Amino acid sequence: MKLIFLSLTILLSLFNVLPAQAQDYDSPKYLEGAVPVENGMVVFSETQRVEGKSRQQIYTALEAYTKSLLQSEVSGTQCRITELTPETGTIAASIEEELTFKSTAWVHDYARFFFQLVFEVKDGEYTATLRRIRYLYSKMDMTGVDNTMTAEDWITDKEAINRKGKLNKVGGRKFRYATINRKDAIFAGALKAVQTAQ
Repeated sequence: MKLIFLSLTILLSLFNVLPAQAQDYDSPKYLEGAVPVENGMVVFSETQRVEGKSRQQIYTALEAYTKSLLQSEVSGTQCRITELTPETGTIAASIEEELTFKSTAWVHDYARFFFQLVFEVKDGEYTATLRRIRYLYSKMDMTGVDNTMTAEDWITDKEAINRKGKLNKVGGRKFRYATINRKDAIFAGALKAVQTAQ
């Protein structure tokens, strides 16, 4: 009996039909206050102190990192550098990526994810900002209808959190979860690029 169960488990895992690992939608990381809004717009921002690094070292590392994002496996056709100004320490890019919600052998649920990434560099520190977020979701695609969805309409506390303080099961939950995770990955990648810069 154990052999049959083990064989069945292995077979099902090969075809990826076992339940996926549960996503922790109830983590405080995704709940109230996780999506900051400034002047009515969703804006993720963080400042990192990087001791012992000059403005030029930080700028060069972040420029290379930004260019690598434009050429990643998930980047789309609408990626471009919009500003490189060493004098002011500004790097800006408009980025299109594939934001995957679920991927199995039979399902690939994703949206096209558009955002602006800006780095403002000074000696020993930089500020990373991710803003102007919008999505194109194929499941919402209707002929003749603009299916562009803005972060302000989908992932803010007002839109994505219910009266019990939990993420809504419909609507922006998966968008909020995936956006926060992607933002964290981008910001962590930038910090690593700067810390390892020569």
